[in-house]
Amino acid sequence: MSCLLTFTNRAIPLSSQSESFRIYSEKDFSEIELTWNSLVVNHPHLHSSHLNAIRKTTGDDMSFYFIIFSNENGENIGAAYFQLLSFDHRHYKNFFSKNSVLNWLERKLIDNRFSILVCGSFYSIEGAGYCFKSDLTIDLAEQLNFAINALAKKVRASSLLIKDIPDYNVEVLSSLGLNIYDGDKTMQLFLPENWNSITNYEHSLKHKYAQRFRSIRKKLTGISISELNESEIILHQKKLFSLFENIVEKQTIRLGRVHSNYFSELKKVYGDNVKIFGYFKNQELIAFVIHRLHKEAKEYEIHFVGFDELENQKHSLYFNILFHGIEQAILNKCVCLEMGRTAIEAKSILGATPRKINGFFYFYNPIARRLFNILQKAFLKNTESKVVERHPFKPV
Repeated sequence: MSCLLTFTNRAIPLSSQSESFRIYSEKDFSEIELTWNSLVVNHPHLHSSHLNAIRKTTGDDMSFYFIIFSNENGENIGAAYFQLLSFDHRHYKNFFSKNSVLNWLERKLIDNRFSILVCGSFYSIEGAGYCFKSDLTIDLAEQLNFAINALAKKVRASSLLIKDIPDYNVEVLSSLGLNIYDGDKTMQLFLPENWNSITNYEHSLKHKYAQRFRSIRKKLTGISISELNESEIILHQKKLFSLFENIVEKQTIRLGRVHSNYFSELKKVYGDNVKIFGYFKNQELIAFVIHRLHKEAKEYEIHFVGFDELENQKHSLYFNILFHGIEQAILNKCVCLEMGRTAIEAKSILGATPRKINGFFYFYNPIARRLFNILQKAFLKNTESKVVERHPFKPV
């Protein structure tokens, strides 16, 4: 079996690429957009409307690449989407911030030296970054492998991540000799179909958790919650971004950074399937949450949040944002609430359980591997090590 990204010093001839795949940069994407959409028709997270919105709202640290696959008859059979992140000090919390000399050396070492090639999206947990018209066979996996090999060499990537792999593809990709990344998980809350309101959730909780729920909800006194329409999103765009950055800056890893127009672009693309709620105190925006509705899967997603830290301490904004997400998921007749990767402890208290996210990774140099190990340890220190499994629901 071939091993992913086992490079030689010889460049891969373009002619051999064109036999089974073609690589496009983002400036060429408009030329293939119709073909691309015909290939990803059953994968809405890969539709050009979504990808274009992401491209419009990211900075100079992110580049995009697209691959279209064909068979021996020249027929298009699949597609793959990539984000290339130029990793620097903006994307992680400095380890030596208190030592000016070590901090300077750290930045010199990292800035402009590392890049992460991702098959998939930094911004959500939606599905794989590739699709084919048929099931992923060993032959197609080999074809995907060879294409990634060529792209990674072309863009001089330091590392690779293939993320959000469906369970039924794990065995096929593992057969290629890939490294499995099992440190990623998200929190999900499953909702009984007979629940009609947040009261059903409250009544299902054990006594102390129900008391806590009511106590936290009371702290919203004086706060109004309203859904923002497109014009209101634009009106509050700078404030939304500022509140979002409050959260991002506290994270150990900050890979998915966006511009202030992300909120309006997301609403423009998804319409009623994206809802942005603002939390107002004395007519001032102090928090927000983005919800995404995935109708076919009957899944509701808490996508991005932002809040003022001082107001959060007064009003338990974060927990109230989570409770509001539960309420909206129930009202939208969803059976699952996707709550994301962060604040695992808080979400466990509310009844959410972890779901493992399948991924594969590879490093091209030992420095990149060492950096990954350091960052992973720092990330896990702030998450898993503090988690205590909770059981807030009454026995069924």
